[in-house]
Amino acid sequence: MGNTVLVSRFNSICSFIKTNKAFLVYGLLLVNTPLFAAEGYSEVNNALFDSPHMQSIKVPGKLDYLYKKTAINQQTKEDTITVNITNISDTGLTDQAYDFFTGENKLPYQDRSRLSGNSIFMLFLEWDVHELERQTGGSWRHFQRRIRWAMAAGAAKKDVLIAYQGKELKATQYIIQPYANDEKSARYGEHANKYYTFTLSAGIPGTIYEIRSIIPKAKTWQEGDELITDERLTFTGFTPNPVN
Repeated sequence: MGNTVLVSRFNSICSFIKTNKAFLVYGLLLVNTPLFAAEGYSEVNNALFDSPHMQSIKVPGKLDYLYKKTAINQQTKEDTITVNITNISDTGLTDQAYDFFTGENKLPYQDRSRLSGNSIFMLFLEWDVHELERQTGGSWRHFQRRIRWAMAAGAAKKDVLIAYQGKELKATQYIIQPYANDEKSARYGEHANKYYTFTLSAGIPGTIYEIRSIIPKAKTWQEGDELITDERLTFTGFTPNPVN
């Protein structure tokens, strides 16, 4: 199945979820289909949904990410997320399993198979829109649609440098602000100004270096501006599985 094809079972899954406990949403939404794949061929869509992020990975192993949230008047939160690459086909497709957070915070995302892309950004966005629903009373489906439309319209783009294994590597950063022009944005308070950034580099395993969500104090944001919240999921390394 291609990375940008929506499965026909999506609507029936959503109906099923409505009748079950909220935590099941996280485990059932991600069923070998990128639910955030937007129509159109914008550069950010191509970079996230249609690029072979895993092409430099030749052996099974794990991609490790550090989650960190800082917020005004709140204690900093940290946790880890791991993409476990359990199998690699002759054509470079990967089977993936996920440890999304740890301990009592761990979410039950399903394994996915035969992927050329890195699903970490979709897991993060699925989790994020459900957090927005909890925090604002809005609909996660609405937030999901706004992200899809923003990606289809195209993202702001800039070249950046990232640090990896003691080196500076070239990377590309894409930036979207999905909710600012939403007719419902007045209901969402400070969340209406939320930004998302996606930083990718071909120089690291798995390509996706960082996913970040930002709520600025002002309606617009640039690096260095004061923030209300800053959530980052940052790549920390790739570890091959032990050889038996």
